[in-house]
Amino acid sequence: MLPGRALLGNHNGYWNPAILKRLREREYDAIILGGYNHFTMLAAAWYAHRKRIPFYLMSEVYLRQPRAAWKKLVKAPFLRFLLRQAAGGLPTGTLACEYLEFYGLKRAQMCFVPNVPDIETLRSQAQDLWKSGKMELRKSLGLDAAPMILFVGRLLALKNVHVLIAAFNEIRKAYDLQLVIIGDGPERQRLTNLCKELGCADRVRFAGFVAPQKLVSWYCAADVFVLPSSDETWGVVVLESLACGTPVIVSDMVGSAPDVVNSPEVGSIIPANDVSALTRALELRLKNTSSPERVAKVWEPVAQKMSYQFIAHELVEFLRKSSSVGGQ
Repeated sequence: MLPGRALLGNHNGYWNPAILKRLREREYDAIILGGYNHFTMLAAAWYAHRKRIPFYLMSEVYLRQPRAAWKKLVKAPFLRFLLRQAAGGLPTGTLACEYLEFYGLKRAQMCFVPNVPDIETLRSQAQDLWKSGKMELRKSLGLDAAPMILFVGRLLALKNVHVLIAAFNEIRKAYDLQLVIIGDGPERQRLTNLCKELGCADRVRFAGFVAPQKLVSWYCAADVFVLPSSDETWGVVVLESLACGTPVIVSDMVGSAPDVVNSPEVGSIIPANDVSALTRALELRLKNTSSPERVAKVWEPVAQKMSYQFIAHELVEFLRKSSSVGGQ
């Protein structure tokens, strides 16, 4: 870890003064850049180009994400220039691939490197919990027996948790339900007040921060996981839920959606910011439940492609072929 600081504030324009010195200390077959919004990465790209070392650009951004017009105008020529120098790109998924392609990179120059949790470990832990059943799991978590809707994430405005609460308030008029919101953040008080205003505070539990190793129990206890974000670059929590056998409802602004929701049995993709669409999706999910074993079976092809072993194998083969690394 090199010492450094953000020159532009808000974790942007990060600069590690020792980067060029560190790069000169040994020879590299290839250099992978974790993006292009930090001065350190641009310095590494300049060094790689100067030394004729192939470099690859990782990206999880997609075209539909809201960005200021001036930023798009300034970024376009710069990013096209950078990608012309790059040996290839490493997008997280389909939407990020389209983004890199839009700015000039060819599909043949890309290898998917999705941002994934430890799928195999999560599935193994979940399978042990399935034996207990959702009722027992909910009881152990201090919940009642009613069907449970789950959200996990930072409580930020762009997560659209208020949309979920509004949809929950609508559907609970016809169903006995409970909503669990895991996570903390600047929106918590506003969301708590919203629940009181709607009169559903007694059926919404704000669980706060939950340690990652304990999340499996919450995923397995839920009937459906919801991520209604208006701007979500990827969404690891979606994969965590599916790895635990819990179906999902995600907005069309969740970057991982096209790559992980492979069947209506495992999930639904709805328009962002649409309370009515989310309400309908929740009702449909509650009427057509799937066992965790069934969700796991349908999601198996995705789980295999999202395993560490598969991703590492594909990346190594891609680097060998595209950078002439050979057998190293």
